[in-house]
Amino acid sequence: MEFLEHILGFITDSSKRLSTRATVIILTIACVILIDNLVGFSHYYSKQRQLDQLNSISTLLKDTTLSLETKQYLLELEQQTLKRRNVVEKSIAFLKNITWNSSEQGQNSTSSNSPNTKRNNIWFLISASGLYILATIFVVPVLLLTDKKTPFLKLLASMIIFILIMFFTCWFNYWLFGKIIPDKVFGSWIWNYIINFVIQLGLILGLLFATNTMNKTNASR
Repeated sequence: MEFLEHILGFITDSSKRLSTRATVIILTIACVILIDNLVGFSHYYSKQRQLDQLNSISTLLKDTTLSLETKQYLLELEQQTLKRRNVVEKSIAFLKNITWNSSEQGQNSTSSNSPNTKRNNIWFLISASGLYILATIFVVPVLLLTDKKTPFLKLLASMIIFILIMFFTCWFNYWLFGKIIPDKVFGSWIWNYIINFVIQLGLILGLLFATNTMNKTNASR
């Protein structure tokens, strides 16, 4: 308990710089996640809760007095419980889905005369979030190697936040563009890739324009 009190005291100490406290918070969270991953506490706890809920649903379904509507609801709840995944599992599934489907598409394209019949997930990801990926690949090593003024731990924490933001931005774009844009525009996935890239570029330019406008407004005050 004393250890936690020291950490809380450091975080809430207003005499410490905000960036220093933020760095400590980020590194502490990273250590907790690493230890949890090694021990598997949250994984086994989550699975045990899932099994308990499934067991409760199974017990309720044996009740012959339940209405048909209640049984249908319980069956839907059972499926939701079985299919439920946390953020980490969804992220891993997202990456596996891209690499696995793309390798399958590469094998199928050799035996098919119409390569545009299936979506290439790698090209879809690049067209939807390629600029963010390039920015991450370029910015992280450059700052780590060239920024000599910022303390290393603070810089490392900033890079971790930046990578996480870019990852979830890429994930969101990949999901969103797949939902709002119809499949095979004009009968070809190539048009989808083009539209994705145009929207991606438009969003970035819009963000830069809005940021520049806000900076000019603040400077003129």
